[in-house]
Amino acid sequence: MEINAKNPEEHIQQMLQAIIEKTQSIINDSHKQSFGSLEYFLEHIIAYRDEQQYMSNEWHIRTPRWLGEYGNTPEEEELLSDIYRLQAYITETLKGG
Repeated sequence: MEINAKNPEEHIQQMLQAIIEKTQSIINDSHKQSFGSLEYFLEHIIAYRDEQQYMSNEWHIRTPRWLGEYGNTPEEEELLSDIYRLQAYITETLKGG
C-alpha cells in the first residue's frame, strides 16, 4: 500500500470524487452500461460525499444490487472494485479495521 501524505479524509474525498466521475462517465455512455441504471447510485454517492457519511455509523456505500453480478461491463467491474477499495480504506483508517 502506498503511503499517502494526505490526511485520510482528503484521501476518502478524492476516492469518492473518482467514483462519482466514473459513474457519470458510465451513465453518459449507453454502451458502457449493461443492466439497470446508476442514476440513483450517483445521487447516493454524491450525498455520501457531501454529508461525509463515512464519518458516521452509516458509512456503507449502497451499491446497486446488480453491480457485480450477471455480466457487467468492464467499466462497471472497475467501478465496483473502486467502491470495495474505498470501503476497505474507510474500515482500516476510520473504523480501526
